[in-house]
Amino acid sequence: MTVGANTAPASPASSAFVAFEEITKTFGATRALRGVSFEIRPGETVGLLGANGAGKSTLIKTLSGIHPPTSGRIIIEGEEKDFRFPVDARNAGIATVHQNIDDGVVFGMTVAENLLLDEIATSQSSFFIRNRTIVERAREVQEKLDLDLPLNSLIQDLPASGRQEVAIAREISKNPKLLILDEPTSTLSKREAEKLFLAVEEFQRRGITILFISHSMSEVERLCDRAVVLRDGMIVSEHEKPLDSTAIAGSILGELVLASKHEARPGKEVVIEAKGLRAFPESPPVSVEIRRGEILGLTGLIGAGKTELLEQICGHRPLLSGTLSIEGEEYNPKDVSDAMKKGVVMVPEQRALQSMFPNEPLWKHSTIGLAEDFSRSGFMLRRREIAFTEDVIRDFQVKAPGPLAEIEELSGGNQQKLLVGRWLSRGWKLLVLDEPFRGIDIGARGLISSALRQYSEKYPVIVCSSDPEEVIEVADRALIMVEADIVHEDNSANLTAETLAQIMGQGREAQTTRNVA
Repeated sequence: MTVGANTAPASPASSAFVAFEEITKTFGATRALRGVSFEIRPGETVGLLGANGAGKSTLIKTLSGIHPPTSGRIIIEGEEKDFRFPVDARNAGIATVHQNIDDGVVFGMTVAENLLLDEIATSQSSFFIRNRTIVERAREVQEKLDLDLPLNSLIQDLPASGRQEVAIAREISKNPKLLILDEPTSTLSKREAEKLFLAVEEFQRRGITILFISHSMSEVERLCDRAVVLRDGMIVSEHEKPLDSTAIAGSILGELVLASKHEARPGKEVVIEAKGLRAFPESPPVSVEIRRGEILGLTGLIGAGKTELLEQICGHRPLLSGTLSIEGEEYNPKDVSDAMKKGVVMVPEQRALQSMFPNEPLWKHSTIGLAEDFSRSGFMLRRREIAFTEDVIRDFQVKAPGPLAEIEELSGGNQQKLLVGRWLSRGWKLLVLDEPFRGIDIGARGLISSALRQYSEKYPVIVCSSDPEEVIEVADRALIMVEADIVHEDNSANLTAETLAQIMGQGREAQTTRNVA
């Protein structure tokens, strides 16, 4: 079934658990939502889909009390609600796990404290709650949800996937009436994601209502009873089971087109050579050649050592062993700044934590680290910075009010397009992108993939992803890491996503093969 944007608003007397009636939301001159009306029935799991910037996160923030709607009504169990703060939504039985991982945890607190955050914050005797009591209660949550987390560790010491798991676990443990999951698997491994799916399916059996936001059609097909598609702040279609992924993709993309399948190109001369590097102190040494004129894809399960290896190459952490050279000359970066001076840059995995500065405009985000391109006699050239940002916004189709807008005003995918696009303004000895497609829609993924392939005709590029499909889509040559060792190397033309996934799931005892003839 497909329904247009002007669907009749729900009646307060309807049997819907949640009914949105002509919801609009404006931020200054930007209309993020334009008369959204649809229902979520009791016990139903609804997939909310759309390209980055379509309005998905804005809509769920109106439901979770973060952004009250500019106009329209939200009906919960037949009663109109006016949520002004997140606690209002929580008191109504609505639990939300937001897309930005670190919005759901508090740095400086332990894993146990984060699992019990709401209880600690609302308890009148919270000052006197002993750490032992907190750990004991947190362990009950851990055992109930089958978690494997270090309860006494600080939350910031966990990887992104661990912090996401904590945020999800805390919301699930509340037994909510409505559970909102915004891109919940974006940082989870396949094993962790499967645990989440099983938990969601258990909630479905118990009749819990779920609103599920995802860019993965396989996740939506598995979990959702119905799918609602937003585009440009309006509902453009609704789809009942059995879900038609082709029709849904068409609704999401509109006139956008996906990147076509590419031919794998042979690399040219070696630009960077890594010999005997170790991802971890006890892991085996690995060697890699990075060539001009190709995209090198690096894949493996979360925790396989991909990021740790790349961060040594890019100056984010010191070399544990081995040597690096650029065009035959020794290269041992002291830090990120030193690596940049030598022509090596990295777009890190956690954009919110590592690449973004709260309440700062887009032009600062697009030019930071490139000061010499925008200065004269020690003075920054503001107009040139703004003009450059306008070019990035235009060339990468960043949906933004303009270069003066703050970074938080953009959706996750539009933030990523800006952060990737700024580095493609000049040639680098090596451009490394760690999980560049995480949390972005298929249209944005195609745009970034196309731009990277064009850029890599002249300059070496590494794309690191734990998703085999993403590697096959963009790379010319692929390396697979298992337990911090490179166990397989081949041209992407000889590989499929299924083959990569199979190798990734094997232990290091799998035969090491390199076939790049």
